[in-house]
Amino acid sequence: MKQKVIISVVAIVFVLLGSQSFAAEEVRHKPFILAKIVSGVSMDKLANKVRRQLTAGGFEVVGTYEPYPKARIYIVTNKELKRIAAGTEYGGFGAVLKVSLWESEKGIQISYNNPTYIGLAYNMGSRLEKVKAGLKRSVGFTRYFGGGEGIRESKLPGYHYTFGLEDFYGFMPLGEFSSFKQALRKVETGLAKGTYGIKKVFRVDIPGKKEALFGVSLNADVKKQPYLNDKFVMEVIDSKELKRLPHLPYEILVKGSKVIALHPHYRLAVNFPEMRMFGPHSFGKLMDLPSVYEEYFRKAVGGTWPPPIRHY
Repeated sequence: MKQKVIISVVAIVFVLLGSQSFAAEEVRHKPFILAKIVSGVSMDKLANKVRRQLTAGGFEVVGTYEPYPKARIYIVTNKELKRIAAGTEYGGFGAVLKVSLWESEKGIQISYNNPTYIGLAYNMGSRLEKVKAGLKRSVGFTRYFGGGEGIRESKLPGYHYTFGLEDFYGFMPLGEFSSFKQALRKVETGLAKGTYGIKKVFRVDIPGKKEALFGVSLNADVKKQPYLNDKFVMEVIDSKELKRLPHLPYEILVKGSKVIALHPHYRLAVNFPEMRMFGPHSFGKLMDLPSVYEEYFRKAVGGTWPPPIRHY
């Protein structure tokens, strides 16, 4: 009888441990945070207040982007975020976060990227908890949103939308030059021209590394090249009540002598993981977008098009 009791106790312990392990594995993260919704104030007045709050909270506003009417986005960074970005090979992609304002019928939505989500999805070796706490103090926190039920924490570092599509490391190569200095010059010169509606929104240099992250606006004539128009793309993918404006702007990373970008199969999907492949608001509506981005991003930063053939 005593032996049976011992066996039963051991079995219960294993069940409890197993359930705790399963619960930990089931922690899910969503890509965006709603800070608050504010009514009875103008966009300009509220935007100026948010900017002051970010600055007072230790954040540097490195760029402002207004992709279309009723939308404003502040691109921010701070010493902690840049320090962590410098700590991993491709952490530079996470050197900034975006804080957005969207004027809806119910008020102005203030939202931002979930730093924990970015830290995990961009393989930065950090959950960016201090940065997250700083944004919460600066602009507020109401709830997480986007991504349906969210992505399991264990799945985020290797996330890909479906089998065969690119993950975080499936970068889109945009050019290779003789040096870091030349690569920077090519990108700066190309984006300054604004050809194809692709212009520079911000630049952040990664401390202690030959890396610089650029953000680009996409404002091409929608009749000529709709995929190079942020408003067109967001009308397809950003159809819910809470807007995911912190998805913008798209980034380009100069890393040494190379220029790369996150592949759209990853960059779009990681911010809209619940989106279906086909339907009125689906990735199927943007089927040619990756090839368009690769071609015109390459041209915009002085890369060769078509890409040079590699011989192995």
